[in-house]
Amino acid sequence: MSQLSERVLEGLKKAYAAYFDIEEIHDGTALKALCAYHMRDSQYVLVKKAELWAAENHEYLYLWDAGHLDAGLVEEIFCRTLADGEPRVRPHSQHMYTYLTAVALYDSAQPDALAQLKKLKRRREFKLSLHGWMEFRIAAVDLSNGEITVNRAGKALAKDLKRLTDRIISANQIGEEKTQ
Repeated sequence: MSQLSERVLEGLKKAYAAYFDIEEIHDGTALKALCAYHMRDSQYVLVKKAELWAAENHEYLYLWDAGHLDAGLVEEIFCRTLADGEPRVRPHSQHMYTYLTAVALYDSAQPDALAQLKKLKRRREFKLSLHGWMEFRIAAVDLSNGEITVNRAGKALAKDLKRLTDRIISANQIGEEKTQ
């Protein structure tokens, strides 16, 4: 794990900590943290028992420090995120959606791995979407130039991730200039 990837990882965890419950992962793999977000919104009349509607939204975000991203690692990220995340999805009448999101930080990557990453998809609808849906999103952040590669479902994620990582990387570069 390079110093830059360590700083970006810590910066992302710090940014996500305002909304997510963060669990550090120390299992010797590239998976470094699991961030869980849960929100329930509802409307009621006079008393809470007279609920008109309710909606639950969930997201499980997996932070990976890949180093060198190759096709095998992309497949491992996909499989492990789904294997851990799908059992966490609990569809019911108030469930709106659950996102399983993987964010991989890397210093170098094989072009075919990035092409494979763009094609990854998994979406499940529960009872014709009446009990919500689950969708897999993935983003890979190139720490050398700040470029972000996402799959189709991850396009909304790219904008926020770009803003966060650019701020962390530029703060790191300013810090390095001050020490020199």
